[in-house]
Amino acid sequence: MESWIADARPIDSLEPEIAFHLWDEFHPALHHRPEPLALPEIPRASRLRARTSEVIGHQADLAAYYGRVAALARQHALQLHQVRQYFRMDLRLDNEEADIHLSFPWYDTFSAMDHFLAAVAGNAQGMVYDDQDQGWAVEAWAFDGTLYIRQSDPDSDDEPGQAVALPRAGLQARIASLRERTTTLVAHLAKELGPDVWPGGDAQPAGTFDSR
Repeated sequence: MESWIADARPIDSLEPEIAFHLWDEFHPALHHRPEPLALPEIPRASRLRARTSEVIGHQADLAAYYGRVAALARQHALQLHQVRQYFRMDLRLDNEEADIHLSFPWYDTFSAMDHFLAAVAGNAQGMVYDDQDQGWAVEAWAFDGTLYIRQSDPDSDDEPGQAVALPRAGLQARIASLRERTTTLVAHLAKELGPDVWPGGDAQPAGTFDSR
Protein backbone atom coordinates (compact mmCIF):
# COMPACT_ATOMS: atom_id res chain seq x y z
CA MET A 1 0.00 0.00 0.00
CA GLU A 2 1.30 3.45 -0.89
CA SER A 3 2.35 5.65 2.04
CA TRP A 4 0.17 8.57 0.93
CA ILE A 5 -3.02 6.55 1.34
CA ALA A 6 -2.89 6.79 5.14
CA ASP A 7 -2.81 10.59 4.86
CA ALA A 8 -5.51 10.93 2.18
CA ARG A 9 -8.15 13.49 3.07
CA PRO A 10 -11.57 11.91 3.69
CA ILE A 11 -14.39 13.55 1.74
CA ASP A 12 -18.02 12.60 1.09
CA SER A 13 -17.98 12.70 -2.71
CA LEU A 14 -16.55 14.00 -5.96
CA GLU A 15 -18.54 15.37 -8.88
CA PRO A 16 -17.10 14.15 -12.20
CA GLU A 17 -17.81 16.28 -15.26
CA ILE A 18 -16.60 16.54 -18.84
CA ALA A 19 -16.72 19.83 -20.70
CA PHE A 20 -16.30 20.90 -24.31
CA HIS A 21 -13.81 23.73 -24.88
CA LEU A 22 -15.23 26.63 -26.88
CA TRP A 23 -13.48 29.30 -28.92
CA ASP A 24 -14.85 32.70 -29.92
CA GLU A 25 -12.18 33.18 -32.60
CA PHE A 26 -10.87 31.00 -35.41
CA HIS A 27 -7.16 31.30 -36.14
CA PRO A 28 -6.60 30.21 -39.76
CA ALA A 29 -2.79 30.38 -39.73
CA LEU A 30 0.19 31.99 -38.09
CA HIS A 31 0.33 35.75 -38.75
CA HIS A 32 -3.24 35.74 -40.12
CA ARG A 33 -5.91 37.81 -38.44
CA PRO A 34 -8.34 35.64 -36.44
CA GLU A 35 -11.96 35.47 -37.54
CA PRO A 36 -14.96 35.72 -35.18
CA LEU A 37 -16.51 32.39 -34.25
CA ALA A 38 -20.07 32.53 -32.94
CA LEU A 39 -20.48 30.60 -29.69
CA PRO A 40 -23.39 28.17 -29.22
CA GLU A 41 -26.48 29.52 -27.49
CA ILE A 42 -26.33 27.08 -24.61
CA PRO A 43 -27.02 28.29 -21.04
CA ARG A 44 -23.77 27.60 -19.16
CA ALA A 45 -21.75 28.74 -16.18
CA SER A 46 -18.53 29.35 -18.11
CA ARG A 47 -18.39 31.31 -21.36
CA LEU A 48 -15.77 29.10 -23.03
CA ARG A 49 -16.66 25.73 -21.49
CA ALA A 50 -19.85 23.76 -22.01
CA ARG A 51 -20.34 20.91 -19.55
CA THR A 52 -22.11 17.75 -20.67
CA SER A 53 -24.88 18.39 -18.13
CA GLU A 54 -25.45 21.79 -19.75
CA VAL A 55 -25.32 20.49 -23.33
CA ILE A 56 -27.91 17.73 -22.96
CA GLY A 57 -31.01 19.06 -24.70
CA HIS A 58 -28.89 21.48 -26.73
CA GLN A 59 -27.03 18.97 -28.90
CA ALA A 60 -28.08 20.72 -32.12
CA ASP A 61 -26.61 24.03 -30.92
CA LEU A 62 -23.27 22.40 -30.14
CA ALA A 63 -23.24 20.55 -33.47
CA ALA A 64 -23.96 23.83 -35.28
CA TYR A 65 -21.01 25.44 -33.49
CA TYR A 66 -18.66 22.67 -34.57
CA GLY A 67 -20.16 22.91 -38.03
CA ARG A 68 -18.98 26.52 -38.15
CA VAL A 69 -15.49 25.40 -37.13
CA ALA A 70 -15.49 22.81 -39.93
CA ALA A 71 -16.72 25.36 -42.48
CA LEU A 72 -13.94 27.80 -41.59
CA ALA A 73 -11.37 25.03 -41.77
CA ARG A 74 -12.56 24.04 -45.25
CA GLN A 75 -12.55 27.70 -46.30
CA HIS A 76 -8.86 27.93 -45.40
CA ALA A 77 -8.01 24.45 -46.79
CA LEU A 78 -7.01 23.17 -43.36
CA GLN A 79 -6.90 19.50 -42.48
CA LEU A 80 -8.43 18.11 -39.32
CA HIS A 81 -5.14 17.71 -37.48
CA GLN A 82 -4.49 21.43 -38.01
CA VAL A 83 -7.62 22.41 -36.05
CA ARG A 84 -7.32 19.76 -33.35
CA GLN A 85 -7.56 22.33 -30.54
CA TYR A 86 -11.14 23.29 -31.42
CA PHE A 87 -12.39 19.80 -30.52
CA ARG A 88 -10.76 19.44 -27.12
CA MET A 89 -12.61 18.33 -24.01
CA ASP A 90 -11.58 18.16 -20.38
CA LEU A 91 -12.36 15.96 -17.38
CA ARG A 92 -12.53 17.27 -13.83
CA LEU A 93 -13.47 15.82 -10.47
CA ASP A 94 -14.54 18.48 -7.97
CA ASN A 95 -15.77 18.90 -4.45
CA GLU A 96 -16.44 22.61 -4.08
CA GLU A 97 -17.17 22.48 -0.36
CA ALA A 98 -13.86 20.76 0.38
CA ASP A 99 -12.00 22.85 -2.24
CA ILE A 100 -10.83 19.69 -4.01
CA HIS A 101 -10.25 19.95 -7.76
CA LEU A 102 -8.70 17.06 -9.67
CA SER A 103 -7.93 17.59 -13.34
CA PHE A 104 -6.55 15.56 -16.24
CA PRO A 105 -4.66 18.08 -18.41
CA TRP A 106 -3.23 15.50 -20.80
CA TYR A 107 -6.62 13.97 -21.67
CA ASP A 108 -8.53 15.92 -24.30
CA THR A 109 -10.78 13.29 -25.92
CA PHE A 110 -13.51 11.19 -24.38
CA SER A 111 -11.70 7.97 -25.28
CA ALA A 112 -8.66 9.03 -23.24
CA MET A 113 -10.79 10.08 -20.26
CA ASP A 114 -12.89 6.94 -20.38
CA HIS A 115 -9.93 4.72 -19.49
CA PHE A 116 -9.88 6.37 -16.07
CA LEU A 117 -13.67 6.47 -15.70
CA ALA A 118 -14.05 2.79 -16.62
CA ALA A 119 -11.32 1.76 -14.16
CA VAL A 120 -12.97 3.59 -11.28
CA ALA A 121 -16.41 2.32 -12.29
CA GLY A 122 -15.23 -1.29 -12.23
CA ASN A 123 -14.85 -3.64 -9.28
CA ALA A 124 -11.09 -4.25 -9.21
CA GLN A 125 -9.28 -3.90 -5.89
CA GLY A 126 -5.84 -2.53 -5.13
CA MET A 127 -4.36 -0.20 -7.71
CA VAL A 128 -7.03 0.40 -10.33
CA TYR A 129 -5.41 3.22 -12.29
CA ASP A 130 -2.00 4.83 -12.74
CA ASP A 131 -0.85 7.33 -15.36
CA GLN A 132 1.51 10.26 -15.66
CA ASP A 133 2.90 12.74 -18.13
CA GLN A 134 5.00 15.89 -17.92
CA GLY A 135 4.34 17.56 -14.57
CA TRP A 136 1.26 15.47 -13.82
CA ALA A 137 0.38 12.08 -12.36
CA VAL A 138 -2.78 10.41 -11.11
CA GLU A 139 -3.30 7.11 -9.36
CA ALA A 140 -6.35 5.44 -7.87
CA TRP A 141 -6.58 2.59 -5.36
CA ALA A 142 -9.64 0.76 -4.05
CA PHE A 143 -10.05 -1.14 -0.80
CA ASP A 144 -13.30 -2.40 0.76
CA GLY A 145 -15.60 0.20 -0.80
CA THR A 146 -13.26 3.16 -0.34
CA LEU A 147 -11.54 4.85 -3.26
CA TYR A 148 -8.25 6.67 -2.85
CA ILE A 149 -7.20 9.13 -5.58
CA ARG A 150 -4.00 11.14 -5.71
CA GLN A 151 -3.01 13.82 -8.21
CA SER A 152 0.58 15.05 -8.03
CA ASP A 153 3.55 16.45 -9.90
CA PRO A 154 6.08 13.61 -10.28
CA ASP A 155 8.78 16.09 -11.32
CA SER A 156 8.59 18.07 -8.07
CA ASP A 157 9.83 17.02 -4.65
CA ASP A 158 8.18 20.04 -3.00
CA GLU A 159 4.63 19.54 -4.29
CA PRO A 160 2.68 16.96 -2.24
CA GLY A 161 -0.31 17.06 -4.57
CA GLN A 162 -3.86 16.23 -3.55
CA ALA A 163 -4.93 12.88 -2.09
CA VAL A 164 -8.52 12.07 -1.14
CA ALA A 165 -10.47 9.11 0.19
CA LEU A 166 -14.17 8.71 -0.56
CA PRO A 167 -16.93 6.09 -0.88
CA ARG A 168 -16.48 4.33 -4.20
CA ALA A 169 -20.16 3.56 -4.83
CA GLY A 170 -21.24 7.20 -4.90
CA LEU A 171 -18.59 8.15 -7.45
CA GLN A 172 -19.39 5.08 -9.53
CA ALA A 173 -23.05 6.16 -9.79
CA ARG A 174 -22.04 9.65 -10.90
CA ILE A 175 -19.58 8.25 -13.41
CA ALA A 176 -22.25 6.00 -14.90
CA SER A 177 -24.45 9.04 -15.59
CA LEU A 178 -21.52 11.02 -16.98
CA ARG A 179 -20.43 8.24 -19.34
CA GLU A 180 -23.98 7.76 -20.60
CA ARG A 181 -24.62 11.40 -21.44
CA THR A 182 -21.14 11.94 -22.91
CA THR A 183 -21.53 8.88 -25.14
CA THR A 184 -24.89 10.27 -26.31
CA LEU A 185 -23.41 13.68 -27.10
CA VAL A 186 -20.34 12.35 -28.92
CA ALA A 187 -22.51 10.00 -30.99
CA HIS A 188 -24.77 12.93 -31.96
CA LEU A 189 -21.80 15.06 -32.99
CA ALA A 190 -20.30 12.21 -35.02
CA LYS A 191 -23.64 11.68 -36.78
CA GLU A 192 -24.01 15.37 -37.63
CA LEU A 193 -20.39 16.11 -38.56
CA GLY A 194 -19.04 12.74 -39.67
CA PRO A 195 -17.04 10.16 -37.69
CA ASP A 196 -13.73 11.56 -38.98
CA VAL A 197 -14.56 15.10 -37.91
CA TRP A 198 -15.52 14.39 -34.32
CA PRO A 199 -13.06 12.40 -32.18
CA GLY A 200 -15.53 9.87 -30.86
CA GLY A 201 -14.43 6.53 -29.45
CA ASP A 202 -10.75 5.95 -30.21
CA ALA A 203 -10.79 8.06 -33.37
CA GLN A 204 -8.61 11.17 -33.55
CA PRO A 205 -9.18 14.12 -35.89
CA ALA A 206 -6.99 13.50 -38.90
CA GLY A 207 -7.23 13.68 -42.67
CA THR A 208 -9.58 16.10 -44.42
CA PHE A 209 -13.11 17.39 -43.98
CA ASP A 210 -15.89 16.05 -46.14
CA SER A 211 -18.31 18.25 -48.07
CA ARG A 212 -20.83 18.79 -45.26
